[in-house]
Amino acid sequence: MEKIYHFSKDSREKVYDQETSYCFKLRRGKGWMHLNRKATRLIEKENHFVVILADWYINIGDKFITETIIRQEQCQELEDHYLKIKNEK
Repeated sequence: MEKIYHFSKDSREKVYDQETSYCFKLRRGKGWMHLNRKATRLIEKENHFVVILADWYINIGDKFITETIIRQEQCQELEDHYLKIKNEK
């Protein structure tokens, strides 16, 4: 089942996008996260992005367990940042 996240618009780093991935800036100087375009649907809203990740890309399977766990943590961190900003308004 796909997973839906909400990211703040300030997290998006279009300048670092690649042909095959979208780029988002991680919090607290942790660098950037690239999400595979084939596995990601990106919907732009007024003040945030809805990021929908394919099941095979975000849920733990037999392969790439470490990368998947890191991706889950990074996505959750970006969503937490967005929710914090949203609640402060």
